[in-house]
Amino acid sequence: MRRMWWAVGGGFAAAVLAVGGWLVAADKGYPFADARACEGSDVPLEVELDAVGLRMPAGARDVHYVTHPAAGTEDVELAVAFRSTAKAMRAYLEQNKIVTTGFTHLADGRFLTGDVGTPPADLGLCGDVPQIYAPAVLVEQQRTGFGGDPETVDIALQTKPGDIGTLRPTTEVLLTVTQTPGT
Repeated sequence: MRRMWWAVGGGFAAAVLAVGGWLVAADKGYPFADARACEGSDVPLEVELDAVGLRMPAGARDVHYVTHPAAGTEDVELAVAFRSTAKAMRAYLEQNKIVTTGFTHLADGRFLTGDVGTPPADLGLCGDVPQIYAPAVLVEQQRTGFGGDPETVDIALQTKPGDIGTLRPTTEVLLTVTQTPGT
Protein backbone atom coordinates (compact mmCIF):
# COMPACT_ATOMS: atom_id res chain seq x y z
CA MET A 1 0.00 0.00 0.00
CA ARG A 2 2.84 2.35 0.87
CA ARG A 3 4.44 1.79 -2.55
CA MET A 4 1.18 2.69 -4.26
CA TRP A 5 1.06 6.04 -2.38
CA TRP A 6 4.67 6.75 -3.31
CA ALA A 7 3.87 5.98 -6.96
CA VAL A 8 0.75 8.18 -6.89
CA GLY A 9 2.62 10.99 -5.12
CA GLY A 10 5.56 10.73 -7.53
CA GLY A 11 3.21 10.74 -10.51
CA PHE A 12 1.41 13.80 -9.14
CA ALA A 13 4.71 15.63 -8.56
CA ALA A 14 5.86 14.80 -12.10
CA ALA A 15 2.56 16.10 -13.52
CA VAL A 16 2.85 19.35 -11.55
CA LEU A 17 6.42 19.87 -12.76
CA ALA A 18 5.44 19.13 -16.36
CA VAL A 19 2.52 21.58 -16.29
CA GLY A 20 4.66 24.24 -14.60
CA GLY A 21 7.42 23.79 -17.17
CA TRP A 22 4.89 24.03 -19.99
CA LEU A 23 3.46 27.27 -18.56
CA VAL A 24 6.91 28.81 -18.20
CA ALA A 25 7.88 27.77 -21.74
CA ALA A 26 4.59 29.10 -23.14
CA ASP A 27 5.02 32.50 -21.46
CA LYS A 28 8.59 33.20 -22.65
CA GLY A 29 8.48 36.51 -20.81
CA TYR A 30 5.88 38.16 -23.05
CA PRO A 31 3.06 40.11 -21.39
CA PHE A 32 -0.12 38.01 -21.39
CA ALA A 33 1.88 35.14 -22.99
CA ASP A 34 1.38 36.98 -26.30
CA ALA A 35 4.48 37.20 -28.48
CA ARG A 36 2.96 40.26 -30.22
CA ALA A 37 2.88 42.24 -26.94
CA CYS A 38 5.79 44.54 -26.19
CA GLU A 39 7.18 45.09 -22.72
CA GLY A 40 5.18 47.62 -20.74
CA SER A 41 1.80 46.65 -22.19
CA ASP A 42 -0.90 46.88 -19.54
CA VAL A 43 -3.73 44.92 -21.21
CA PRO A 44 -4.05 42.46 -24.12
CA LEU A 45 -4.49 43.93 -27.60
CA GLU A 46 -8.08 42.78 -28.06
CA VAL A 47 -9.14 44.40 -24.77
CA GLU A 48 -7.62 47.77 -25.74
CA LEU A 49 -8.99 47.58 -29.29
CA ASP A 50 -12.47 47.09 -27.80
CA ALA A 51 -11.88 50.03 -25.45
CA VAL A 52 -10.95 52.39 -28.30
CA GLY A 53 -13.63 51.00 -30.63
CA LEU A 54 -11.34 49.65 -33.33
CA ARG A 55 -10.50 46.22 -34.73
CA MET A 56 -7.47 44.97 -36.60
CA PRO A 57 -7.87 44.88 -40.38
CA ALA A 58 -8.54 41.53 -41.99
CA GLY A 59 -5.34 39.57 -42.58
CA ALA A 60 -3.03 41.84 -40.53
CA ARG A 61 0.30 40.13 -39.92
CA ASP A 62 3.64 40.82 -38.22
CA VAL A 63 1.68 42.51 -35.42
CA HIS A 64 3.48 44.18 -32.50
CA TYR A 65 1.73 46.34 -29.94
CA VAL A 66 1.97 48.27 -26.70
CA THR A 67 -1.08 49.25 -24.64
CA HIS A 68 -1.59 51.84 -21.90
CA PRO A 69 -5.32 52.04 -21.10
CA ALA A 70 -4.81 54.47 -18.21
CA ALA A 71 -3.04 56.98 -20.45
CA GLY A 72 -3.21 60.60 -19.38
CA THR A 73 -3.55 63.65 -21.57
CA GLU A 74 -1.26 63.50 -24.61
CA ASP A 75 -0.24 59.92 -23.75
CA VAL A 76 -0.46 56.96 -26.12
CA GLU A 77 -3.25 54.55 -25.22
CA LEU A 78 -2.43 52.12 -28.00
CA ALA A 79 0.34 51.72 -30.54
CA VAL A 80 0.17 48.80 -32.93
CA ALA A 81 2.35 48.12 -35.96
CA PHE A 82 1.45 45.56 -38.59
CA ARG A 83 1.60 44.69 -42.26
CA SER A 84 -1.56 44.63 -44.38
CA THR A 85 -2.75 44.63 -47.96
CA ALA A 86 -3.86 47.81 -49.72
CA LYS A 87 -7.34 46.35 -50.24
CA ALA A 88 -7.75 45.46 -46.55
CA MET A 89 -6.50 48.88 -45.42
CA ARG A 90 -8.80 50.78 -47.78
CA ALA A 91 -11.76 48.77 -46.44
CA TYR A 92 -10.55 49.31 -42.85
CA LEU A 93 -10.23 53.09 -43.26
CA GLU A 94 -13.73 53.31 -44.75
CA GLN A 95 -15.40 50.91 -42.27
CA ASN A 96 -14.00 52.82 -39.31
CA LYS A 97 -15.02 56.16 -40.88
CA ILE A 98 -11.42 57.36 -40.80
CA VAL A 99 -11.75 58.38 -44.44
CA THR A 100 -14.92 58.96 -46.42
CA THR A 101 -16.47 56.07 -48.27
CA GLY A 102 -15.33 55.96 -51.87
CA PHE A 103 -12.15 58.01 -51.38
CA THR A 104 -9.84 57.64 -54.33
CA HIS A 105 -6.56 59.24 -53.36
CA LEU A 106 -4.69 59.79 -50.09
CA ALA A 107 -2.56 62.68 -51.36
CA ASP A 108 -5.30 65.25 -51.85
CA GLY A 109 -3.94 67.76 -49.33
CA ARG A 110 -5.98 66.50 -46.36
CA PHE A 111 -3.28 64.16 -45.13
CA LEU A 112 0.34 64.63 -44.06
CA THR A 113 2.82 63.05 -46.47
CA GLY A 114 6.53 62.27 -46.22
CA ASP A 115 8.17 60.50 -43.25
CA VAL A 116 5.16 59.92 -41.00
CA GLY A 117 4.25 58.45 -37.66
CA THR A 118 6.11 58.46 -34.38
CA PRO A 119 9.31 56.39 -34.38
CA PRO A 120 8.30 52.91 -33.17
CA ALA A 121 11.04 52.80 -30.50
CA ASP A 122 9.68 56.05 -29.00
CA LEU A 123 6.31 54.32 -28.59
CA GLY A 124 7.84 51.27 -26.90
CA LEU A 125 7.18 48.96 -29.84
CA CYS A 126 9.36 45.88 -30.11
CA GLY A 127 10.19 43.35 -32.80
CA ASP A 128 12.20 45.49 -35.22
CA VAL A 129 9.13 47.48 -36.27
CA PRO A 130 10.21 49.73 -39.15
CA GLN A 131 9.81 53.50 -39.19
CA ILE A 132 7.31 54.63 -41.85
CA TYR A 133 9.49 56.65 -44.23
CA ALA A 134 8.44 58.51 -47.38
CA PRO A 135 6.66 57.83 -49.56
CA ALA A 136 3.99 57.55 -46.90
CA VAL A 137 0.84 59.21 -45.64
CA LEU A 138 -0.52 59.97 -42.17
CA VAL A 139 -4.29 59.83 -41.79
CA GLU A 140 -5.43 61.55 -38.61
CA GLN A 141 -8.84 61.60 -36.99
CA GLN A 142 -9.90 63.63 -33.95
CA ARG A 143 -12.76 62.02 -32.07
CA THR A 144 -14.34 61.55 -28.67
CA GLY A 145 -13.29 58.36 -26.92
CA PHE A 146 -15.69 56.07 -25.10
CA GLY A 147 -14.89 57.76 -21.78
CA GLY A 148 -15.83 61.14 -23.26
CA ASP A 149 -12.21 62.30 -23.45
CA PRO A 150 -10.91 63.63 -26.77
CA GLU A 151 -8.49 61.35 -28.56
CA THR A 152 -6.55 61.26 -31.81
CA VAL A 153 -6.29 58.23 -34.08
CA ASP A 154 -3.20 58.34 -36.34
CA ILE A 155 -2.64 55.78 -39.06
CA ALA A 156 0.70 55.96 -40.88
CA LEU A 157 0.79 53.97 -44.13
CA GLN A 158 3.41 53.29 -46.79
CA THR A 159 2.47 54.42 -50.27
CA LYS A 160 3.77 53.62 -53.75
CA PRO A 161 6.91 55.41 -54.90
CA GLY A 162 5.89 57.96 -57.52
CA ASP A 163 2.23 57.85 -56.45
CA ILE A 164 2.01 59.17 -52.90
CA GLY A 165 -1.76 58.68 -52.74
CA THR A 166 -1.85 54.98 -53.58
CA LEU A 167 -1.08 52.33 -50.98
CA ARG A 168 1.54 49.69 -51.72
CA PRO A 169 0.07 46.23 -52.41
CA THR A 170 1.55 45.20 -49.04
CA THR A 171 1.98 48.15 -46.71
CA GLU A 172 3.56 48.74 -43.32
CA VAL A 173 1.08 50.37 -40.95
CA LEU A 174 1.48 52.16 -37.61
CA LEU A 175 -1.75 52.90 -35.75
CA THR A 176 -1.70 55.01 -32.59
CA VAL A 177 -4.49 56.23 -30.36
CA THR A 178 -3.53 59.18 -28.15
CA GLN A 179 -5.40 61.11 -25.47
CA THR A 180 -5.58 64.74 -26.54
CA PRO A 181 -5.98 67.81 -24.35
CA GLY A 182 -9.59 68.79 -23.72
CA THR A 183 -10.89 72.05 -25.04
